[in-house]
Amino acid sequence: MEIKVQRTYMKGEITEGQLTIDGQFICDTLENTESRLHTGTYPLLLVKCKQYARKMISIQANPKSLILTEEDCYNCPKLKEVFPNTIIPKRCPMLKAGNGIHGHHDGSILVGKQAAHGLLIHPRTAFDTLYERIRKNLERKREVTLVIEE
Repeated sequence: MEIKVQRTYMKGEITEGQLTIDGQFICDTLENTESRLHTGTYPLLLVKCKQYARKMISIQANPKSLILTEEDCYNCPKLKEVFPNTIIPKRCPMLKAGNGIHGHHDGSILVGKQAAHGLLIHPRTAFDTLYERIRKNLERKREVTLVIEE
């Protein structure tokens, strides 16, 4: 399964886009311009995240490294490298629910429905839909990749 994020609007710290699965529009996306991932293809995995205490959609941003496992996430050294006054790790990119990019410096891509520039609504609905599609494909031993384009 190929998930594509097509970036459509960039201004200041806001990068907006559209997420499609096999050419079908699913939801809008929002990224922090300063910490966003480079264009390219990334494998996706469902990994139990220690920070969120649940399985999350993890973007394997470093293709040269070994695939992230649940044990790696549980012993996450990134939790020790936090930004001042927050517990958010510096770098653990994921596809996740969220309304705005303020405070998100981890390379994550937020999903939802665009209400205004830099603002998403109904993020949980979009995330749950995306999560289920990815989970079903991974259970069927299919490869799930994220393609990011400008």
